[in-house]
Amino acid sequence: MNTELQEETTTRDLDLPGACVGCGGPLAARFSPGRAHGVCFTCHLVSELGLARSAEGVQLIQLPRAAA
Repeated sequence: MNTELQEETTTRDLDLPGACVGCGGPLAARFSPGRAHGVCFTCHLVSELGLARSAEGVQLIQLPRAAA
């Protein structure tokens, strides 16, 4: 019997049109267990992403980290 905890290693990629806080361009987001990051290929803004539940649904929060 295997009693070790199995860590989920799946990642999800998602394109979010008009979601960049820097220029309003599309944001390429990658979600993995415990982390989420996004990059705008228009203005090269790299951001850490967070999700928050609100009365309207789920909100995506961007924390800009660097310009590539």
